Amino acid sequence: MNDNVRSAARVLDLLELLSEAEEGLSLAHATEGLGAPKSSTLMLLRTLTARGYALRGEGDRYRLHPVFLAKGFGWGGRAARLVGVAEPVMRGVADRIGETVILGVLTRIGSVRLVAKAVATQDIRYDIELGREVPSYCTATGRVLLAGMAADARAALLDRIVIDAVTDRTMTDRATIEAEVAVADARGLSIVSEEFAIGGTGIAVPVTLSDGSVIAALNAGCVTPRLAGREEGIVTALREGAATIAARFEHRGVA
Repeated sequence: MNDNVRSAARVLDLLELLSEAEEGLSLAHATEGLGAPKSSTLMLLRTLTARGYALRGEGDRYRLHPVFLAKGFGWGGRAARLVGVAEPVMRGVADRIGETVILGVLTRIGSVRLVAKAVATQDIRYDIELGREVPSYCTATGRVLLAGMAADARAALLDRIVIDAVTDRTMTDRATIEAEVAVADARGLSIVSEEFAIGGTGIAVPVTLSDGSVIAALNAGCVTPRLAGREEGIVTALREGAATIAARFEHRGVA
């Protein structure tokens, strides 16, 4: 990689770090995240601030300008590249299990954004629009992502979420939801039947990087009547797929 390309990559990496830093990004954390010299990182931060891309706030913490977050800037880069490595893996998993496979990420407001899918080829199948945001509290994908959060951050997020029934089977009691998230954390998977869509059951596992961070959840959207007795095979396929996605994501140097 030549110097010009390396410099451009560092700017993009820094913008992505800023987009993910809800409490602001310190110079120390930016330097660590980029793996660059402190002096070079400071120059990049000052340039982004001078050009209006970033704001320098209290405690010398830098934030992405709100206009870019409002326009969805934070969705670019890291997450978009995740989709790039995930899609072929998801297609293989969907063909293997005969059910639709969906990739979801957690948003800042606590919903789940569906960012990629591989739709089953069977005549009767589960499907959902890409880009849609669905509740985290009543979906398998959401519970896996909630389980991947630090306890205090998860509690704060649940405090902000309005919990309403989506179907007549949706759990709406906060303590019950937290118990289900704890089960998802312990098992490394979540199975949610008809709490979000009648006739559909979600089975989700985390996409976990080598540092233990959960960056997404891989979900099988199953037609409930044909699921009985197939759960173990579906979970195995999902776990293998999630591990492959995580490995390829890190191998490309985008973690």
